[in-house]
Amino acid sequence: MISRVIALVMAVSVGLVFGVHDSVAKLKFENADPALLSFSTLLLGLPLLIALLPLSGGLRVTPASAAVFVVAGILNFSVGRTLMYMATRRLSSSGASVMTSTSAAFSAVMSLLLGERVTISDLLGIAAIMLAVYMASGWRRGDYSPSGVAIGLSTGLVIASSVAIIKVGEELGGSPGLGVIIAYISGLAALGPRANLRLVRGQSAKYVSIMGVAAALGQLLRYLALTSLNVDVVTPLQNLRPIAATAILYEASEEAGKHPLVRHWAAAVLAFLGVALVSGLL
Repeated sequence: MISRVIALVMAVSVGLVFGVHDSVAKLKFENADPALLSFSTLLLGLPLLIALLPLSGGLRVTPASAAVFVVAGILNFSVGRTLMYMATRRLSSSGASVMTSTSAAFSAVMSLLLGERVTISDLLGIAAIMLAVYMASGWRRGDYSPSGVAIGLSTGLVIASSVAIIKVGEELGGSPGLGVIIAYISGLAALGPRANLRLVRGQSAKYVSIMGVAAALGQLLRYLALTSLNVDVVTPLQNLRPIAATAILYEASEEAGKHPLVRHWAAAVLAFLGVALVSGLL
């Protein structure tokens, strides 16, 4: 069992490494084919997951859990990641990263539909996340993209659904580490018919590798943190993601559409606070 302090560091690190992933996507691959970028980052992230498998649950799997992990992989890693990259193209600066925070709001809505108790904190958190979406989208500004917002919200819904599905897989006897590997492979298989190796060659290979390793490490750190911490602690800490992405973009680019404005900072902080409220941390 991982100590609580180490697990907390891991949970914070999830948001930081995904922030690296999101900022590199905006800086270097804003105009890349989203499906091809998904395939390439999955391909280059898979070796890390395999290498660290002994630390993340080993080869424990059941037929039922394997089937669930396959579904989660197609949903999250082929559909969800591709939608994320599509939103990155359409939204300015760290807007797409903020959109991933809506997964917490969708999780709360799912709980409500399933008849679970929803608190005032949940409602305030959902409101804060939606306000963050409003601010990050550039509403009433020249860079507002309705399709970007719709795709970003869809990404949040897919993430919320896939997290719930992977949790079912763990309850059915599968290890989290092997589950992510199975999900990665199923995502690669789903994206394979349209794929090629263009992005993993030449100058782009370095940046795709950074994204692939960061995303794979984020997945692994999240599941390891969850072995010692409750979901309501890990979820808000990993949602430092939009703040990290905004900070990196602020330092790395002065280009219009990539350099964060005040509203991007405000949206990132609001998204973090909203998820913290929904998770019960505040």
